[in-house]
Amino acid sequence: MKNQWRLLVLFPVVFVVVSCTASGVVQPGDLVIDSLMYEKTSDVVVIPRKGSVTISAVDDSYWDSIVSESTGAMWRGVFIKDRTVTLGPYAMAKYPVTQELFTAVMGFNPSHFRKENLNGMHDSVGTAENPNLRPVDTVSWFDAVVFCNLLTLRMMRESDCVYYTNSRCSRIYTREDADKGIVPFYDMRKRGYRLPTEAEWEFAARGGNTSASDWYGAYSGTGSENGRMVHDAQHYSFVDTNLDAYGWYRGNSNGMTHEVGTKLPNALGLYDMSGGVWEWLYDVYDNEVHTGTFKNPSGAPTGTSRVLRGGSWYDPAFECSVIRRFHNGHPYIPHFYFGFRYCRSL
Repeated sequence: MKNQWRLLVLFPVVFVVVSCTASGVVQPGDLVIDSLMYEKTSDVVVIPRKGSVTISAVDDSYWDSIVSESTGAMWRGVFIKDRTVTLGPYAMAKYPVTQELFTAVMGFNPSHFRKENLNGMHDSVGTAENPNLRPVDTVSWFDAVVFCNLLTLRMMRESDCVYYTNSRCSRIYTREDADKGIVPFYDMRKRGYRLPTEAEWEFAARGGNTSASDWYGAYSGTGSENGRMVHDAQHYSFVDTNLDAYGWYRGNSNGMTHEVGTKLPNALGLYDMSGGVWEWLYDVYDNEVHTGTFKNPSGAPTGTSRVLRGGSWYDPAFECSVIRRFHNGHPYIPHFYFGFRYCRSL
């Protein structure tokens, strides 16, 4: 293999699911809210507690077989040559947030593809699916942040919340703050639910092991043996059989979302990381992926655009690549192909 990577520390993958007991302690099991257990709400430990992972790319020329060099920073991911990134311990949701869970936490369902809207849509693909377990869609970045704080309040303690209205972290961020367009401060040392950073998302989407074949796959779960040119000046993969087994996209979605977790997972046990819905991340979008050494990077220091990754049911295959970087300049505006998944520091 042409390219070489150094993974300084990598721990074994541990599968963990989360729920709440009466004492507020996180225990194995799906999330339980008001005595009701919610399906497909478990998470996976990507980097165990007290651990860390450092990813350093000696050579990233492998991506030349996936995308042309001329495509620039939007098509090379965040683990590029001459960039060293260290990530702390975290867990990530196995699935995008479902409509059922979002409704339980937020009190409403904004999704375009909610159950009552599906009656007029012809779907020969997903007739056996549970519509409540489709990913929530039509959510803004602010919606996702508020959800994370509210879920933390349901499952943990107020002091575990990650998002605050001021740099002193003296008042937690609320729906009212989001409605006013106030941009939250955050404290990643807190153990509550939050949006992943772009580096956390990509590391997990690519399987969490730089020595494994699927680290080099074009889509989450696919290996390097399935690699192919997905984007250059002359070629765009609108339909790709490599993606069919792992994600919902324009080539197989029948023009709508589908129940989460019905395609194959990647090596970490994460579902729908390529296709399904674009996933909001915490980072402010930066047009350039900078070289150098970074610890728990979280995007540009200033700006309004927020990063989305993963592609969606609406997009052709090439948009669902694990190295495709996308952003939206209006994080307060939802779209019917925008969703999210949560993570938490350990």
